Amino acid sequence: MIFTVQDRQETFDFILSIAKACEKIVALVQVGSGAVGFTDDHSDLDFVVALDSNDSMKEVMDYFHQKVSRKYEIIYHGQIEQRRLEVFVLSNLLEIDLGFGCYEHAAAMKPAFKVLYDKTGVVEQKMIDSRKWMDDAIFGDKQKKDIEFICSLVWHRLMQAAVAINRGALLRARGIIEYVRTLYVDLLGDRYKLESKLNREMDKLPPDEIAKIKSTFITEDTPDAMWTSLLRLTDLIYKELEGQPISISKEMLLEYYEDLK
Repeated sequence: MIFTVQDRQETFDFILSIAKACEKIVALVQVGSGAVGFTDDHSDLDFVVALDSNDSMKEVMDYFHQKVSRKYEIIYHGQIEQRRLEVFVLSNLLEIDLGFGCYEHAAAMKPAFKVLYDKTGVVEQKMIDSRKWMDDAIFGDKQKKDIEFICSLVWHRLMQAAVAINRGALLRARGIIEYVRTLYVDLLGDRYKLESKLNREMDKLPPDEIAKIKSTFITEDTPDAMWTSLLRLTDLIYKELEGQPISISKEMLLEYYEDLK
């Protein structure tokens, strides 16, 4: 049976109670949609667990595993120490994500968070203060790397798509066009400071930006539809990269396309 709102609340209360009972956990923070009020009945539970020390992480992860596995039937459990992450999926398909870190380095990756309890009295202020620089720290470096990477290859991928259309290899053309679209979405995500992986936060883009993405969708498995999508995507991604060094200009690409049509 799929979890209900009541199931989720009961699990929330349980996680809160076992966190408070562990001496090495000094604060618990709810993040994600639940921190500002769940938007639907199917949202999972996301927490940040503030530790007395990073040295306690493995011990506390094991503590949660022991407590949760005794209380619930678990169909998936993962501990990813490199990412400071522990994930549970219960038999009712409720997912519980726990992130870990020392309270001294508390920081809010996203604006939505709610401190559920704090024995130190400093975690909330640290998270509030971190919002002043966190987005730049996350997206600034990522944007620089994305631009450099995309400039180095996007023209080549667009040329490959054009050749595939010319040869009638429409599945290959579709695959390349969809890949280039993900690159374009990454650039938008960087500019708007939104998570672009799997389009996670792309619904938060302004409507005109969403419309631009949709304008590159391939509507039919025909060469004409492929060319329309490719031309639109070429225009959009070159506009997004305006002023950046790219080996092949948009004008050169358009001339290349004309020769292949």
